[in-house]
Amino acid sequence: MTWRLEDPQCNESAKVRWELVPYMHGRVLDLGCGPYKTFPHFIGVDNGHHDKMFGHTGWQNNADVMVDSCEKLDIFATRSCDMVFSSHLLEHIKYEDVPATLTEWCRVIKADGHLIIYVPDEDEYPKCVDKEGNPDHKWDCNYDKVVAAMESVPRGWDLIDYQKRNADKEYSLFFVFKLQ
Repeated sequence: MTWRLEDPQCNESAKVRWELVPYMHGRVLDLGCGPYKTFPHFIGVDNGHHDKMFGHTGWQNNADVMVDSCEKLDIFATRSCDMVFSSHLLEHIKYEDVPATLTEWCRVIKADGHLIIYVPDEDEYPKCVDKEGNPDHKWDCNYDKVVAAMESVPRGWDLIDYQKRNADKEYSLFFVFKLQ
């Protein structure tokens, strides 16, 4: 297992920020950005959950938009964004709610836009039932579960990049979906 509690935590998106460059143009939502937006021009969307959960009162949450939940993006118009990026957020949503959440995220993406998902890999990260794991994780992520949830999205898409990233303190899966 690659993940270790003593490793630096809380800025997972920095590990893949340069992978995003080919896809980021126009309006980009950074869902669940927490204290670190991936890039300053992204629109950070967060609910402040980790600030409260871990007592990080000294953090400045860099979200531009505070929401109750990133499962609903009602404040954004349909097909109004060029890209939606989510780093280490999807696993905090009950798996039975993930298909509806992904449908909502895809709703705001323009045709030929991208949904990029970065989640902890169940092969590299403690399972939800393990005492070493994050107690806020609702499901263990893997390729099959993410793709199965995406298959319920009632809009066409192509998986154009997939990476199992487990080198240099990475323990995650990286997906790039292009929306039709």
